[in-house]
Amino acid sequence: MNKNGADLIVDTLIKNGVEYVFQLPGGKLGPLLMALKKREEIKVVTVRHEQNAGFMAQGIGRMTGKPGVVMTTSGPGALNLVTPLATATSDGDPVLAIAGQVPQAKLVTPYPQNPNISGVMNDSTITKYAKEIQHTDALADEVANAYVSSINGNPGAVFMDIPGNILLAETTKSGLAFSTLVNQLDNTISDEAAILSAVEKIKAAKRPVIIVGARAADDNAAAAIQGFVKKTGIPVVETFEATGLLTHEFSQNYVGRVGLFNNLPGDELVFNSDLVITLGLNLVEYWASVWNTDNKRIIDIDTVVDHLDETYLPDTILLGNIAKNLKNITNSITEQAITDEWKMVVHDLQEKLTAKKKVPSQTPEDALHPLEIVDSLQKIIEAHPNTTVVMDGGSHEVWLGSYLNVYRPKHFLMSDGEQTLGVGLPWAISAALLRPEEKILSSGGDGSFMFSSQELATVAHYNLNIVQVIWVDKEYNMVEFQQELDYNGQKEGVDIDYIGYKEMAESYGIKAVRVRSKEALDAALKEAYATSEPRVIEMIEDNHENIHLRDKEPFKKY
Repeated sequence: MNKNGADLIVDTLIKNGVEYVFQLPGGKLGPLLMALKKREEIKVVTVRHEQNAGFMAQGIGRMTGKPGVVMTTSGPGALNLVTPLATATSDGDPVLAIAGQVPQAKLVTPYPQNPNISGVMNDSTITKYAKEIQHTDALADEVANAYVSSINGNPGAVFMDIPGNILLAETTKSGLAFSTLVNQLDNTISDEAAILSAVEKIKAAKRPVIIVGARAADDNAAAAIQGFVKKTGIPVVETFEATGLLTHEFSQNYVGRVGLFNNLPGDELVFNSDLVITLGLNLVEYWASVWNTDNKRIIDIDTVVDHLDETYLPDTILLGNIAKNLKNITNSITEQAITDEWKMVVHDLQEKLTAKKKVPSQTPEDALHPLEIVDSLQKIIEAHPNTTVVMDGGSHEVWLGSYLNVYRPKHFLMSDGEQTLGVGLPWAISAALLRPEEKILSSGGDGSFMFSSQELATVAHYNLNIVQVIWVDKEYNMVEFQQELDYNGQKEGVDIDYIGYKEMAESYGIKAVRVRSKEALDAALKEAYATSEPRVIEMIEDNHENIHLRDKEPFKKY
C-alpha cells in the first residue's frame, strides 16, 4: 500500500505504543491528521489551545515516563508550544512535539505562518533536540532519535518541524519499532566499589537524611526506597514533585517536604544532618545553595550528574538505575538503627510539622482558611486513596505542596521547574485519560486557573472524571504577598476581577457549586466523589495567612 511521510510517522508512533496525540487542527497539520484517521490505535484529543495540548503531552510524560505526543500546525500553532516544552524540559518530563510546516520551497519566502520554528526551539533550556526534517525517508529514523533523546539522561522535550511536501511525499519505508531498545536504557548500575563506598559513608554518619527527588518518583524506586528505609531507619524528606514515595507504614521516618522557601520542618532536618543521600534529585527542585551551606557529605544516586558547583560536589555518585543501585546498597548494608539523638530530632520536627498543619480554632465565617481546605482535601483523599492530585501554580500550590499527603508515586503532580501557571487542568485531563477509574482532583487559584480554563470544554466533551477546585481570592496572591514583603507593604498590578466560576463551569455543561465554609466544602467533595462526571467547586478563600508562607525563623541547631 502506498504511504506518505505522515503515514510513516504515525506507523512509527503506533509501533512504539503511543496511545494519545493532543492537537489543535491547522492547515499544515492536515497530512498528519489524515494519517491518524486511517488508524484506530491512537486516540486524537482535540483541545482549545496549543499550549494546553503541550501541557497535556507533558502530563502523559510525567505519569508514564514515556514521551507524550503533541502535534500543531505551523507559525503561531508551533510557537504556542514554547512554554510547555520549556516547562517539560525544566521539570524533567519527556515530550515529543511535531509541527507541520510550510513546504520547503516557501521556507525562505514571505509566506504566511512561516517563522523559523526549529531555530526558536533549538535552545537547550526549551528542548533537548530540535530539527527541521529534510527528507521523507528519514522520518522514522528521526522519530526514533527524538524519542530516545527525550528520555535518555534527564528527560525533557524534543521537537520535529516537518515541511508539508516532506509529509505528503510517498515512501517505501516502514515505521521503526525501538521500544525494546528504549527499555534497555535503564539497565545500567554502578560497580561494587562505588556501592561499598556509599555503604561505608552511610554507616559512619550520625545524622543521615534522604532527599527524594523527581527522577526517583516511580513505583520501582518507591519499593527500593521503602526497603532501604525499613532496613536503616534513615529519615526521609521529599521535594514537592517527588511526593508519594512512602506509605503510611513509614510515618515514623517521614518529615515532609523541602524546597521553595526553605522554611519547613523538612528543611530544618536537612540543615541538621551530616550526610545527605540524594535520590533522583533534580536541583531545580531544591537548589543546593539553599541546603548545603556547610559542605555536608553527599551521596548522589541518580540517572545523570546534575549541575555541579561549590555547594554540590557529591562525595560518591552512583549512576544508572536508581532502584537497582539502591537495592544493591540495601543488600550490602547491615541492619542498623539511627541514633537515639537523631530519632529525637526527627520526632521534634515531625511534631512541628503537625502543628503547622493544624486548622486554627478561629476561622473566617464567610471564607475558607487555607488549612481548612487542605484538611478537607486530605480527608477525601484518605477516604478515596485512588486519587491523583494535580496542582496549578500559585499560593494554593505552596499550601498543598507543603502539607497535603498522598501515598502513591506520580499521584501528586506539580511544576517545580518553570512553576508555570496553567498546567493544572491540562495535566488533569491527561491523568483522567490515563486513569479512567481514578478520581482526578485538580487544584487551581482564580489566577492560574484562567490560563487554561477553556479546557473545561475538553473536560465536558470527553466527560472526564475530574473535580476542579478553584481557590478564589481575586488577586494574583503569590505575587501580591511577596510584593508586600519586598516593597514595604506596597503592591501593584496584582488585583483581578471576580468571575462567577460556578456559572462559567455550568455554561460548559459541568455541574458546579460555590462554597464559603468547611462544612459546605466537605459536602461538595463528597457529592463530587459519588459520581464519575466532572465537577467544579468554587471556594471563596481567606488569603490573609498566605503572607506567612514565606516566614522563616533561624533554624534550631540540634
